[in-house]
Amino acid sequence: MQIDIQEPMYEHEIEDSRPNVGGNTVNDEEVHGEDEPVFRFLTSNLAFTEEDTVFEPYKGMEFESHEEAYAFYEEYASYLGFTAKKRNTRRSRRTGTFIDANFACYRQGTKHTKQGVINPRPTNKTDCKASMHVKRRQDGKWYVHNFIKEHNHELLPAQAYHFRSRRCMNAISKKHLEFLCAGQVQTSNICNAMSNECNGDKSVCYPKKDVRNHIDIKACLAIKQDDIQALLDYFIHMQQENPNFFYVVDLNDEQRLRNVFWVDAKGRHDYFSFGDVVYFDTTYLERRYDLPFAPFIGVNNHLEPILLGCALLADVTESTFVWLMQTWLRAMGGVAPRMIVTNQDKALKESVAEIFPYACHQYCLWHVLMNIHEKLSHVIKRNENFMEEFTRCTYKSWTEEEFETAWWKMVDYFQLREDDWIRSLYDDRKHWVPVYMKGTSAVGISTTNRSDSIISFFDTCVHQKTTLKEFLTQCKVILQDRHDKESGADSETWHEMPPLKSHSPYEKQMSTIYTYKIFRKFQEEVLGTVACHPKKEKEDGTHIIFRVHDFEAQEEFTVTWNKTKLEVSCLCRLFEYKGFLCRHAMVVLQFSALTEIPSTYILERWTRDAKNRYRTRQRSEELGSRAQRCNDLCQRALKLGIEGSISQESYTIAVFAIEEAIRKCAVVNNPVKFSVNPSTSVTWDGFGTEQTMQ
Repeated sequence: MQIDIQEPMYEHEIEDSRPNVGGNTVNDEEVHGEDEPVFRFLTSNLAFTEEDTVFEPYKGMEFESHEEAYAFYEEYASYLGFTAKKRNTRRSRRTGTFIDANFACYRQGTKHTKQGVINPRPTNKTDCKASMHVKRRQDGKWYVHNFIKEHNHELLPAQAYHFRSRRCMNAISKKHLEFLCAGQVQTSNICNAMSNECNGDKSVCYPKKDVRNHIDIKACLAIKQDDIQALLDYFIHMQQENPNFFYVVDLNDEQRLRNVFWVDAKGRHDYFSFGDVVYFDTTYLERRYDLPFAPFIGVNNHLEPILLGCALLADVTESTFVWLMQTWLRAMGGVAPRMIVTNQDKALKESVAEIFPYACHQYCLWHVLMNIHEKLSHVIKRNENFMEEFTRCTYKSWTEEEFETAWWKMVDYFQLREDDWIRSLYDDRKHWVPVYMKGTSAVGISTTNRSDSIISFFDTCVHQKTTLKEFLTQCKVILQDRHDKESGADSETWHEMPPLKSHSPYEKQMSTIYTYKIFRKFQEEVLGTVACHPKKEKEDGTHIIFRVHDFEAQEEFTVTWNKTKLEVSCLCRLFEYKGFLCRHAMVVLQFSALTEIPSTYILERWTRDAKNRYRTRQRSEELGSRAQRCNDLCQRALKLGIEGSISQESYTIAVFAIEEAIRKCAVVNNPVKFSVNPSTSVTWDGFGTEQTMQ
């Protein structure tokens, strides 16, 4: 069972070197090398000012409590220019009360670097001996037992506001922060608001890191306790069914559920075949549903959606997205997708750039259009033809130059040059404008119509008031339905030959390569070539430029053909959108007397053998570790389970094959045991139980 409980590092966390000061016992009391929590409270009577004389600790100096003693030492440290820490404390074995405490400079101790570390982290340890040791008297008073003043490093009083002891948020500021969080104000705006509260006074200012840490600590999933139990029961059940089920639970400092991620065995298996393009859907988070659900979705070789992971998130901050994507990447064996499609969001943009620096990041076109209706509703109401012009500019610009010209013409016509959102949309144009999608294929994931897209995978079971229990119940039904459809599509592809509707050699070629559903879509393009007329416009060495007139679409498209490299590209960019050649490119290939589609334009993910690509590739590689071999066998067993469960006949074949394989493996792994008595045969009952027969 894989459960990761990832607790945040507190900004006020105390480093404990836990030295043994003054022996193991004092007054026959047990020494506990544990740091107690740092208590923050107002100590105005002990605070130093510029006019004050530095009031140094001295032997015999008294305090009401060890907390007061530590507060005094912190103020003293801040004034001189160093930061203090609790070194160790002692409790009475009889009463459990504190009787001894030792406070030290934070640069006390030395760093022990492990051998073999190439780039060790820098350290602030200088083995500084400065410290203050306090003890408790019988009357309850505390006094300074020992004080060491000298430091072996430079003191920086001007930098004191950076010290952790001076970055304490008072109760009013914490309430203000929690109020802003409850109102779902963006984190960046919260940080600015908290900074303004300080009025520029660095001595009381709250650094953005501290504000973000406080937000992270407070964030937790707003779901009922019964739902949490149902979720954990679901995880346990799924992992009992298949050990390759993966889940991670993220808790905050109060041990409350903050984020959850899980992916089933089939999703992990499918990713190796269809993980080239992945859509991360945050629609349900942005709509503020009761269920803070965010799935990772892919598409299989039948153009059907597949689930590659699920998450429940406490917030939509960059740190949460970074945690999720790191976790998801680990679940997928560290293999990043070639393209990741997300909704348009700044936090998502930053997190994708950090975790997937080499992946192509695209915005979902449907989501971009929805944002236009929201952000520019006043423009749309005032100009009925705005969306028509926007669509023409975006999807009918065949070159980058055409897009630039059309964009600024549209912006000036509707007087939008000063609109901040339009400006940000233009700055991100390479993430969503089709003309910039060069050499990549979104395989149908990013479309302008959500209902026709795979991104609507969960729209039928996730609504405004869907509870987690309801979702888990309906999710099982939906996934089972998807698995049944996938099995049916596999059967259709392998046992039925699609009828040919033309004499095109391309149609005949791909009828035995593509899956049934992909072939039918490709077939429409083949039949469309009869309505296309190519005309050679320019020839420059190996490059030939064609102008193809599409009579059905009543448009002309430029097609470039490199006869040496067998490279063809059309400005309609159907290959970039869908992953197979368009009619305009094929009519140029026909004109050039090419009888087969080049292999470059046959994506393996659309082929009948797509699911076997990963396994075939692995057979030629050496799986060095037992964990790798176990993982590979689990993936193969999952495929066997899917195929073997279709009918009673296939089930019988699968069970016989498994039992035979187990017997042979046992003989190989234990040659001595099975060579004692040649007349003895060993079988297994399918549950790992050994049965000996004479």
